[in-house]
Amino acid sequence: MKNDEIIPQIKPRILIGATGSVDITLLPKYLSAIKAAIDCTLTVLMTNNATTFLPASTVALYADRVISGEMPQDWPTDKPSRIVADHDIMAVLPATANTLATVACGGATNRLTTVVLASTFPVLFFPVMGQVMWEKKATRRNITQLRDDDYHVIEPVWHENFDVSLQRMVGHPSLPDIETVISLLKRHLPK
Repeated sequence: MKNDEIIPQIKPRILIGATGSVDITLLPKYLSAIKAAIDCTLTVLMTNNATTFLPASTVALYADRVISGEMPQDWPTDKPSRIVADHDIMAVLPATANTLATVACGGATNRLTTVVLASTFPVLFFPVMGQVMWEKKATRRNITQLRDDDYHVIEPVWHENFDVSLQRMVGHPSLPDIETVISLLKRHLPK
């Protein structure tokens, strides 16, 4: 190699796992901010439940690539081991109680949880759920287990909003602000 040759920098490869929570409607704002703050390739892996809240075609406007569905014909190009090999970090944003429980128990019930279990990189979970679910002993056990298994479970931020069905204000754990998510991603990216 000559002294004046420029070695191309490899961009960080970030994988966002998206699960079926109403907070997924905030995902485009987070994806745009991540792309603006980190020179990276950004892939979103959506569960089937996630696509019921936000179509994959909409998410594709904000990411370099979107993987969704569980169809066997997709596995030659999108099998979990290939997805893992193609990324440096994963953030499950938002992470439902169901996803946390599945991974804490070692389950691989969909492509997202299979990728998490096959991961060789840092995995950050950003939990979102109702207050009652968050405070259940089972949820607390699952979070402890995930942390014991070297996953990063990020403490949620409490938000108040009006619940139309209950006709009152309710608090619930939600996603941290965008700057916090970006800071955590940068901190856990490989050096």
